[in-house]
Amino acid sequence: MIMDESQKMRKNGLYPDDPDYFSILANKETERLYSAFNENSRDFNKRKLWVQCIKVFRAGVLISVAGGMLVLTVAMFKQVRSAREENRELSTEIVGIKKSNDERTARNEEIIGRLTEKTAKYRELEKNILFLQKEIPGIGGIMLDAYNNIDQMSLDQIQMLPKSEKEAYFREKIEVNGLNLYSLIYEDWVFPVSEPGHSYVSSEYGLRTDPFDPKSKINNMHVGIDIVSPYDPSIRAVYDGIVYENGYSTVYGYYALIRHNMKGVDIRTLYAHADVIKVKKGQVVEKGQEIALIGDTGNTRGRHLHFEARGPFLKGQNRAKRINPVKNSTYGRVVY
Repeated sequence: MIMDESQKMRKNGLYPDDPDYFSILANKETERLYSAFNENSRDFNKRKLWVQCIKVFRAGVLISVAGGMLVLTVAMFKQVRSAREENRELSTEIVGIKKSNDERTARNEEIIGRLTEKTAKYRELEKNILFLQKEIPGIGGIMLDAYNNIDQMSLDQIQMLPKSEKEAYFREKIEVNGLNLYSLIYEDWVFPVSEPGHSYVSSEYGLRTDPFDPKSKINNMHVGIDIVSPYDPSIRAVYDGIVYENGYSTVYGYYALIRHNMKGVDIRTLYAHADVIKVKKGQVVEKGQEIALIGDTGNTRGRHLHFEARGPFLKGQNRAKRINPVKNSTYGRVVY
């Protein structure tokens, strides 16, 4: 049986009418309450401590998780950044490879273009070589085989002559069937450019240094004359005739070849390096008629007319010697 404080006090001989009864009872109650308070405080502190521990634990767990996530995030960020850098390097390398391929493709196309151009030039050169072998031996500094029979002298022998003798040799008149071709030509021809007083012969007929190789010590045969006409580009036929041939070659550029019947002698004149040819094959032309315009087409170093005279052409033959088209020619500039 559980006794309360008042019963305990009666048992101990204390009753309510005792003066100390209520004082002792109050003290006992105070002690009980204080004890209970302390007990409750201890319980409360224990619970609070547990709560704090749980909170700290949770916080630690959260911090650990957050820290782990942060570490993971940082690691993933580093991996992403590394991947981006690698992709950037690969992209740069791809761009470089593409640029290199484009450059190689461009070089290949350029080489193909050059090969195509050189092939075309080679084929044109083959045609011109055949043309030169057939019609115009000696152009561009090559000696004329036709002169080998003149006075029974070879070209090597001619080259060994002093300059004055070589000049006199090639100025010698050619006599054919009793006709003096020079007198025949100079009595009836007109000058092939229509600008008297201003045009001049820049390179004459005969031996000369190669104009494309001025340092060369070898003299080559120039089988025509070069005429410069600064103000009037007109080229005219020197005599009545028929256009025997016209066209284009690498050596002559645009040219026209006219056939003349001069007192029964077949003489032909060539007009080369023209910009424009104004006559057609088979066309009849008159002396002094404009047939072309001076240019710089073909193998040339400036605008001028390359003029040749060929003949006589014997019946059934299509080759003849080149003759000096200028009477009493002297080396240097001759003004007309």
